[in-house]
Amino acid sequence: MDVDPSLARFLQQLQAETQRQKFTEQVHTLTGRCWDICFADYRPPSKMDGKTQNCIQNCVNRMIDASNFMVEHLQKMNSGSV
Repeated sequence: MDVDPSLARFLQQLQAETQRQKFTEQVHTLTGRCWDICFADYRPPSKMDGKTQNCIQNCVNRMIDASNFMVEHLQKMNSGSV
């Protein structure tokens, strides 16, 4: 059974949009976690100490690692090699 090319294109776009939404949700989740971990009282201090700076740096680095992993995974899925 042949699939209409415009339907196939629409389904690809829908899948890509769904993946983008999942990615955005993950970024928001990770951002919230970093905030909760590094700023226990939900507001940054007027001056950050070394511990807080380290916490933010480590959390951001983990977010970047996770983002890179997700992008690579999505690219592999789109290319059909997963």
